[in-house]
Amino acid sequence: MVKINLSKYALERLLERERQIVTPGPVITISREYGCPSKIIAEMLTNRINEKHAKKKKWHWISKEILDESARKLGLTPREIKYIFEYKERNIIEDLLISQEKKLYYRSDWTIRKTIGEVIRATAMEGYVVIVGRAGVALTRNIESSLHVRLMAPARWRSVQVAKNHDIKLEQACKIIREMDKKRKKFLEYYLKKEADHTVFDVLFNCSTMTKDTIANSILHMAREKKLI
Repeated sequence: MVKINLSKYALERLLERERQIVTPGPVITISREYGCPSKIIAEMLTNRINEKHAKKKKWHWISKEILDESARKLGLTPREIKYIFEYKERNIIEDLLISQEKKLYYRSDWTIRKTIGEVIRATAMEGYVVIVGRAGVALTRNIESSLHVRLMAPARWRSVQVAKNHDIKLEQACKIIREMDKKRKKFLEYYLKKEADHTVFDVLFNCSTMTKDTIANSILHMAREKKLI
């Protein structure tokens, strides 16, 4: 009969568990109202972090990559799940038709959203990343080493930007702004499990009164103050 020193065994197990614990993050999320320049600011920010502040490893920013990785995990193409990222929903008839057509390859909206959440969360846990959009704040705000940014601007200003960037009329841009703001709020609230408001974020920036350069530098400063970099 083998005698076990329980105190020693418990201590060894505790030390082993502590060695396996990985501190999640650091992560920065950038959310935006439609028409604000999130990707440009994310790129500027990561470049500046890597130029002067990257210590352990290089930072990177992601947006579209979440779509690609989620599709890969689901065994689908990015095109087949893109509608979720475009804040659209299938109705019951569409679900039935797709399930009949694709058989084993069919994935419900719930499964797709769950996988998206898992991909974002896993990316944030690995750290050294700026996550653009995709309800990133809802999935990572309980990570201590994190910073959550919201880009905003008056609807009129954003409509002008959208009209110019997409070469459409201002009236059409205004309509798109209203629709996208509503859909993005709904998408965010799906992961928040509650009504979304500005208190979810650490800081808000008005893109109509601040330059992209100033915003990127301000986020950099806050990340440094929070010891993310």
